[in-house]
Amino acid sequence: MRIACLCLLAFGCAHRSADAALAGTSDASPTSASDTAGDGGRADDETSGCSTDADCSTTRVEVGGCCPMLCTPRVVTRERAIALEANIAACSKGRQCAQPLCRPPLETVLPACVQNRCVPRTGGPAY
Repeated sequence: MRIACLCLLAFGCAHRSADAALAGTSDASPTSASDTAGDGGRADDETSGCSTDADCSTTRVEVGGCCPMLCTPRVVTRERAIALEANIAACSKGRQCAQPLCRPPLETVLPACVQNRCVPRTGGPAY
């Protein structure tokens, strides 16, 4: 009986993860194929349109997410970072976001503007 319950639970979790992937959100890594392919997806909208390094910022909110759950921040435009931060309360329905358990960062991620696109730049050791 226990094995049947565990199998049912495993299939239910796998099915839920597949539904999330079809809806555009994934339980996988924050870097998806649309992030790296440059196919004009949401990631392109969040990183394009800068003219100086000051136009870029970092966020710990993953693509399509509500709460800051990334251990390593990703680089977006400053306007997008402000919009993501303002949307946290509404998106999480007023509940407190869980705090991820992250190890101390090995390097500092700094935003930079290269060819009108916000990109990450390492700022050296974080310690």
